Amino acid sequence: MKNLIQKHFGALLLVLICAGLILSCKSERNYKAVREEVIDIHNDVMADGEQAAKYRMIMDSLSKIKIRVNTDHQPVADTTADHKKISMLIAKLDQAENHMMEWMQRFEPDTEGKSNAEAIQYFEGEKIMIKKLDLEYKTVLKASATYLKKFNIKGLGSIQDHDHSKH
Repeated sequence: MKNLIQKHFGALLLVLICAGLILSCKSERNYKAVREEVIDIHNDVMADGEQAAKYRMIMDSLSKIKIRVNTDHQPVADTTADHKKISMLIAKLDQAENHMMEWMQRFEPDTEGKSNAEAIQYFEGEKIMIKKLDLEYKTVLKASATYLKKFNIKGLGSIQDHDHSKH
């Protein structure tokens, strides 16, 4: 048996190398699949951007009026504190939007001049960045929705409507 293995070692080695190459070629993902994941997450985040614009518009309107809230817990709201909170939330909504615009300007879906492996590496990096933007939006949308609940404004939507954890 040992002699047989030694006699055919070169052929056996060649078969193993070819099998390894075939398996590695089949297991390499296509960059298009990763790019599509990035685009799908981007589209979900754009929906969050629409919700953020809605919240921003509501808060902008609230900031221009004297805020007086009657609730069970707080007969009259502290308008100074409310205006500061609104300004802070608007700034965070604007920041999320600006980060999204910056990402979209830098994002390059074209892969010309890149190998499949280079394109996959690029899109995997972009997927990490767009997921960070998604988290930034989710965080500020949740804070905004929580804050706006005290005003009993109809049709605010829910942050749960914008859960993109499927990606």
